[in-house]
Amino acid sequence: MSLASIERRLQHKLDLQQAVNYKLNPVNFVLLLVALIILGSSSFIIASYVFSSVSSIVSSSDANPTSIPWIDNKFDCQSSSRTWRDNKCWDYEHDPMF
Repeated sequence: MSLASIERRLQHKLDLQQAVNYKLNPVNFVLLLVALIILGSSSFIIASYVFSSVSSIVSSSDANPTSIPWIDNKFDCQSSSRTWRDNKCWDYEHDPMF
């Protein structure tokens, strides 16, 4: 064996050890932890925005009741869990996309 081949093998072995040590580096651990914190907080912010948008759509249906034209008496209106007002049957829980 020549001295160059031994040196090449030792260099290859050192490169492998450095690669393993590089993965276990504390700086990499801190960077990974920071990335996970940023990912978690941004996911929470996006989820809260989506849920607030959905709840505003649901609550907006309460502000705009719909008159039910095929119910024309108080008894039928109240038995269907709607509100009778101004001689009309009003539905406060309708789908806004209706």
